[in-house]
Amino acid sequence: MKKIVLAGMLLAFSATSLFAQEQETEKVENAKTTEEVLKAEENAKLEAAAKAEEAAKLAEKEAKKLEKEQKAAEKKAKKEAKEIKKKEKEAKKAAKLKSAIAKQERNVSKVERKITKLENKLSLDTAAGKLSPVATEKLKSSIAKQKLKLVKENVKLNKLERKQ
Repeated sequence: MKKIVLAGMLLAFSATSLFAQEQETEKVENAKTTEEVLKAEENAKLEAAAKAEEAAKLAEKEAKKLEKEQKAAEKKAKKEAKEIKKKEKEAKKAAKLKSAIAKQERNVSKVERKITKLENKLSLDTAAGKLSPVATEKLKSSIAKQKLKLVKENVKLNKLERKQ
């Protein structure tokens, strides 16, 4: 009978022990499940943060790209404006040169007419005998001066024509 009582106690003790182990196993499993849930949530948060960071990097990269394109467009527009300004300046310079050449040609023809007029006066008045020797010298001196002036005007004209 002692054996039966002992067997009964052993059996009762084993049953309670098994029951306690089952409860501990459930607690451990629940704890593991809770840990797994927490780890999963943490992983999800990390993934979301990584995705947000990657999206921010992409947005920043896109913004830099757009800024670079905008700067390039501004630089190109500035270069074109500068080129247009340069062409306008060259056209203005060419027009000014053309005007200067025309003015110089008028000066040359004016001096040539003056020389012709003085030579005609000298030849007509000397033929008619109206000029004194002093007046003749004066006219010849004026003609010589005008011829020097003509040479100078022609030199100026040649310089201007070379620039063209």
